[in-house]
Amino acid sequence: MKKAIATVGAVIGIVLLMWLGYGLFVYSRNPSPQFSLPPSLTPPPGNVYSELVACIHNIREPGKLAALAQQTDYGTLAEKQAIVEANREVFRKVREILNKPAQVERLTYQTGDPTVEAYRQFARLYIVWATLLEQQGKFGQALDVYLDAFAFLEKIVNGGNALHLTFHFMATSDLFQAIPSLIPHLSAQDAQRGARRLEQLLANEYPLDKLLEQEFRVWLTGWQRTVRGQSLRGFRLDLPKSEPERELLYLPKAPLSQAAQQYMQQWLQQAKLPYPQQQVVQYPPALQQLGRELVARDPEGIALLVARYTYTRARLRLLYTALRLETYRKTYGRYPASLKELGNSPYLIDPFSNQPFVYRPQGDRYVLYSVGPNGKDDGGQPFPEGRLRREQPGDMGLKPYLPQRPS
Repeated sequence: MKKAIATVGAVIGIVLLMWLGYGLFVYSRNPSPQFSLPPSLTPPPGNVYSELVACIHNIREPGKLAALAQQTDYGTLAEKQAIVEANREVFRKVREILNKPAQVERLTYQTGDPTVEAYRQFARLYIVWATLLEQQGKFGQALDVYLDAFAFLEKIVNGGNALHLTFHFMATSDLFQAIPSLIPHLSAQDAQRGARRLEQLLANEYPLDKLLEQEFRVWLTGWQRTVRGQSLRGFRLDLPKSEPERELLYLPKAPLSQAAQQYMQQWLQQAKLPYPQQQVVQYPPALQQLGRELVARDPEGIALLVARYTYTRARLRLLYTALRLETYRKTYGRYPASLKELGNSPYLIDPFSNQPFVYRPQGDRYVLYSVGPNGKDDGGQPFPEGRLRREQPGDMGLKPYLPQRPS
């Protein structure tokens, strides 16, 4: 009897030791990652970001608006007037909060948040209003409407990350397609006033390195949750059910966390440099053990964020330059021989090359473009805007083709 009890006790002891050993082994492989990133942003007093989001939700007649976006010139005068009247409250609210502080409050998408398409609807709504005013000959007011939309969307990205950059990128693309036809009709005073508004907007743009900090915080926080969730699985005897799950559970996490930290810090250093000086940071070999993007997005993914950010900066600067050119023409009766005649504004500089935009006057017309993501002048050949890669050849005007302004 005693021998049997001793045997059972020994078996139980061995099982407990095995359980404890396995639990400690899994725990040792999953130490809680500690990262040194700047602290998260503190929302400003009176933050109106939630009110901005509410404006997106409150757009009226979205179905009709989407239908108008498919028509030439966004439909008839009567159709545009009906959409504008239905959304007077949205326009009023946007104007009310444009000069108030706004900073993103949530970095990850949650059910009920506006989608990319909802932000594009906002841009289309403002295009409808602006084109209506343009048809009525109210060109200065139409420019104000476009600039209100740009100011609103700049606030959407302030304090945000890749999610908000995507909202901004997609929505402003529609605005950039629509606004060039308005510019030749502006008076010198209206064009100059618009350029000053854009100067303010560009002077307060949300820096790329801060945007990446926020994006990296989301990734690393997710990695921390993943590792912490696995650390006690051994004690619970929650055994992996597949080879990838087994690999994830048993791989030492400390080297992976360290590699992710170094990788992101290198990207943040690159983000502080002008675009032409930036280098693509290679994906650490240690992270490849788990497959791409499990701990941190791969270089192509981050390079796309950088290109999208720079693209929207280039577009806004092109618009600023076009307004300055129109002011000059209406004042002196001709376009300047070079951009140097417009002064030394940093917003006459192409962020893709860190040099002045390519500009050639052609009598009562001109050519103006950015050299685009590859940083090279490809003679004005436009690149396919659905493909935004660092090495993508082609140049970028205010439209998908070289803009030539009528007099």
